[in-house]
Amino acid sequence: MMQCLSPDEMELYILSAESSQKEEISRHIRTCAQCAALYNQQKEEQAGYSRELFGEILTDSFTSQVMASIERVEAEPTSVGKGTSLGDSFFQRGGARSYRKMRVVAAVVLVILSSVILCLPPLADALQSLFGHIKYADKGLLRAQGNGLVQHPNISIEDKGYTIQVKEVAADSSRVFLAMQLFGPDGRHKPDDLDIYDYLGNQIIVKDDQGLILGKMFRDDEGEIRDFYYMHCDFREPLQTDRITIEGQLTQLKNKLQGNWNFKFTIDLKETNKKMKVTPLLASYTSPDGMTIRLKKLTRTVTGVWLDIDTELSEEALSRSPGELWSQQLLKFHFVDQRGKEIESVNTRKQPFTSFLVKEHQYPGNKPGVMHWKYLFEYLPEDKPLTFVFDGYSIAERDGSSIQFEPSKLKDHPVSFHYDGDEIWLRNFTIEPRYPKSKELQGVLHVDGKLWNEEQFCQWLLRVPGGKNYTAIPGGVLTFESSNWKDGYIILEGIQPRYSFGFYSRELTTIPDKLQLIRPIVGRLHTNVDWSVQMDSIKLQ
Repeated sequence: MMQCLSPDEMELYILSAESSQKEEISRHIRTCAQCAALYNQQKEEQAGYSRELFGEILTDSFTSQVMASIERVEAEPTSVGKGTSLGDSFFQRGGARSYRKMRVVAAVVLVILSSVILCLPPLADALQSLFGHIKYADKGLLRAQGNGLVQHPNISIEDKGYTIQVKEVAADSSRVFLAMQLFGPDGRHKPDDLDIYDYLGNQIIVKDDQGLILGKMFRDDEGEIRDFYYMHCDFREPLQTDRITIEGQLTQLKNKLQGNWNFKFTIDLKETNKKMKVTPLLASYTSPDGMTIRLKKLTRTVTGVWLDIDTELSEEALSRSPGELWSQQLLKFHFVDQRGKEIESVNTRKQPFTSFLVKEHQYPGNKPGVMHWKYLFEYLPEDKPLTFVFDGYSIAERDGSSIQFEPSKLKDHPVSFHYDGDEIWLRNFTIEPRYPKSKELQGVLHVDGKLWNEEQFCQWLLRVPGGKNYTAIPGGVLTFESSNWKDGYIILEGIQPRYSFGFYSRELTTIPDKLQLIRPIVGRLHTNVDWSVQMDSIKLQ
């Protein structure tokens, strides 16, 4: 029977690499209350040492890499005689003490290295900043670091054994980035234990100096960043305030534990606002189908670049999009450098493409047909000529295209819907559960094919001839097929290989003898445009 471990032996067991003896020791710890208590005590001490020495300097991943390298160094071999117990063979004479000395030396070396590094500002900033450990860092965030915008709120809130620490924040009039950590009772960061959703009572909001909500912060890295919670907020337009407030309202963890981890702090934007550069633009073009596009201004801040555009529809164009249809629009354009190299593409079907677009926002003007557009980019080059190329636009227009078919015969005799460049094949019609094991049924028109026009603005109906209309909701995967900016199709695919794209109708639960597929509204694509302009040549002097 194995003897209990001493504190030195337990420390060496925790820190050593894998070996054949470790499994037997692990089994002993699971069945020995005394050793289990010692094991937990030693683990807590190790976590405490790590936080005290390096918590404010290096991330867990950096420290782990260094310690792993140290652990690969083998101690001087010691012979093991016959009759030596398992404990004697694993914990060789003087092994724990030698290992402890080595760790102390390693800690001293790390502290010395950290002190030297901190004397070199650029390197110190890169190592100290949690933001610096993002694999594919946002270009706006990189500029914020380079311009010294990263601040350290040093906020720590503990409740129910869990601690939220707000470590870093970078902000200007375009965007806010925040690095936050959650430590559990064991002192370790918990990257998966907190969801920032309103329905859980968790949100981080941004307010202006009048208390108005400017936006909410979201985590969109899908948990890929393990060292911290990477949060950000992108504003709808450049702020006109010198101060913002960040309010964290965090009340529930994923494990349903309720608590109070609320926080609040302000950020002064006066200095960053001085870095804002607004360049008025004066350039316009009217398309053959009646859209006038006007470039208005380019606004550069530290974390992003804004492009303001206005569009206006002619009376004839408005007549094709009555009521509120005209407000459903999409612009397509791209930027190239003086050699024609792609810099940025917006709403393109071209594959592959380059994009640093962060946010697109549009709102109607003071009369029908006028639309204001704001595009926020991580990056647009400032030190070289940049050409804007207009590729076209989509807009919701009245249509009425339709095809009649016999649902029961589609599987053997598919029917085609070919209108205005769209090519859809009707392959089958079935009655299926709304979701697995559901008793509720729905009608599904199975299709494949490709669309020239914009799918998101289209409306579809299924109609029994001489009878009722049924709403048909498209469902499946949309992919793109194109090698340039103007041409290309939207490909209709199923969610999985054995499923097809479909039009789903919850009201249609029986198979009629005849049906019509009707498209009353189409997202008409207009690419008969021809306009490009060099940005430097349209600045107002």
